[in-house]
Amino acid sequence: MKHKLGIIFFALIEILIGIVTLTAVISNLISRTSVKPLEVVTFVLTTATISTALGFGILRCSPTSYRLLLFFSKTIILSKILIFANIISLNGALEMTIPASIKNVISVIYHSLLIFYFTRKPIRKIFSEGRDILFRLKIPF
Repeated sequence: MKHKLGIIFFALIEILIGIVTLTAVISNLISRTSVKPLEVVTFVLTTATISTALGFGILRCSPTSYRLLLFFSKTIILSKILIFANIISLNGALEMTIPASIKNVISVIYHSLLIFYFTRKPIRKIFSEGRDILFRLKIPF
């Protein structure tokens, strides 16, 4: 049961991140307050949609969503390390209220915890069996 609650926790965080980001970007586009370049907005809309879809896929214990979530988390950590090392820099930040360095540290911590949790043997087993947690816990979705 505790493993399932952890999976649900991370899945809901991914869904929340995606939905909040999608809502903010779309509302900025509708109100015409977005000053970001089209390629940045397109990238953020795409990643927010993927985050939302992965969250729902994780709730369904989809092995594909599991593998993609781990892949994207590793990619994000690598990109943040490259940013910290001043090897790359990303321009066109979407959020100005929280300093980029703090967001990057939080992102590394979150994705590191996610990778640690999802690579544990009991969790890998749940996804290799493709068990659907929503219906096993009888959560009405």
